[in-house]
Amino acid sequence: MRVFVTGGTGYVGQAVQQALLRHHHEISVLARHPSNLAVGAHFVAGDIRQVELTSVMQGFDVVIHLVGIIEEQRTKGITFDVMHYQVTKRLVDAMKHNGLPRLIHISALGTRENAPSRYHQSKWKAEQYIRQQGVNAIILRPSLLFGGGAPFFQMLKTQCHWPVVPIPGNGDTLLQPVARQDVAELIARLVDLPQYGGETWEVGGPTVFTLNDLYRHVAKTIGRKHLPLFHVPLPLLFAAARLGQNLPGFPVTVDQLFMLNEPNITEDTRWHQIIAHPTPLGTDF
Repeated sequence: MRVFVTGGTGYVGQAVQQALLRHHHEISVLARHPSNLAVGAHFVAGDIRQVELTSVMQGFDVVIHLVGIIEEQRTKGITFDVMHYQVTKRLVDAMKHNGLPRLIHISALGTRENAPSRYHQSKWKAEQYIRQQGVNAIILRPSLLFGGGAPFFQMLKTQCHWPVVPIPGNGDTLLQPVARQDVAELIARLVDLPQYGGETWEVGGPTVFTLNDLYRHVAKTIGRKHLPLFHVPLPLLFAAARLGQNLPGFPVTVDQLFMLNEPNITEDTRWHQIIAHPTPLGTDF
């Protein structure tokens, strides 16, 4: 298959490139810079916010849309609405203009109408545009990703070296980490499976953790058996995040607090028909 990939040089995209090449697909990756481009992938230079997509998206069998951010940089014009909704709208419009048949779109677990976080709101808006335009798409909503240097888990690992680790709220939030390699392999196999168009799948790993347990699991991998946890009241954290939201380098955003304090789990196992044995969380973060 000829596959057009956006966001292919990012954390998820690098694994997706490798999985697509293992399956012998011909891939073109749209990116601003060729860094992290896999050997065998074709580089398409451009910023997805500005490039003329109709001219670079011609003759492909499948489009894989991986672009996403977890934190805004408003002074640079990098917002959830721009990077999740507006970019997706540009992509879908170009697909329809060029008659491209299929889309594999990566959203996020927790995406829904009236979600408290602007992150999930923008993801929902993008999903809805895809559905409204009648694009033959499968939408995947992964949970927290681990493996290959996952940013969230690297943050946890750093914090687990601290004398005392601050935890938002009571730490009982349920999370269901899923392996980056499993998600990449799922995407690569879906390229050859058009029958799943029009569906939305939630993708969670085989084990549910509380946030407290996740910290303890990571701590054990660095040889720390007893991890002192300090639970910070949420009202205090939200107040601090609102005050610090315009300060560079402030450690947490209001959006991240919303997401860290709502369950991020699913009972959807449809993806197991393709990846039969999902990878459990181990020591490779």
